[in-house]
Amino acid sequence: MSELLLQKAQNGDADAFTELCAPYEGLVYRHCLQMLKNPADAQDAAQETLLRAYRSIGGYRAASSIPTWLFRIAHNVCLDVLKSSYYRRERFSLETLREGGFEPADPQPTPESRYVRQSEQARLNEAITRLPQEQQALLSLRYGDGLSYEALANALGMNLGTVKSKLSRAKEKLRGLLPKQ
Repeated sequence: MSELLLQKAQNGDADAFTELCAPYEGLVYRHCLQMLKNPADAQDAAQETLLRAYRSIGGYRAASSIPTWLFRIAHNVCLDVLKSSYYRRERFSLETLREGGFEPADPQPTPESRYVRQSEQARLNEAITRLPQEQQALLSLRYGDGLSYEALANALGMNLGTVKSKLSRAKEKLRGLLPKQ
């Protein structure tokens, strides 16, 4: 990251801010999608994340990297969305339909292999949704977004050992929730 770019962004240069954060927009969106399970809501949350980041870039002090800082903001935005009464209502989307077994036609995989893949993914998704929100977020950031343990600790404001033990407990609980085959 260019220090000059950061300084320009902190002085209100919107183009510099865009250039600084653009490489991480996809990662932020994927994290929001993993937490919210709805592409439209994830897009809104990602935009809100970048808006909050733009508004607070002046206070950024490089205690953590830009992507870690953005992930922390995105995580908090998603938690705000999940806490809202509107979001708790039953929602229908293509993603919800896919979780229920609907899949648009794909000519390459055989019906049997598609069924097996969908069944396994549905079982995993269902088990993950039964985990506490914090465990879902940890698994999403670590395995969905590929964050290192150190980046997770920075993003969530936790000690490294705490992140490792919480992730271990989340994986153990997830194994217990998955049906035995």
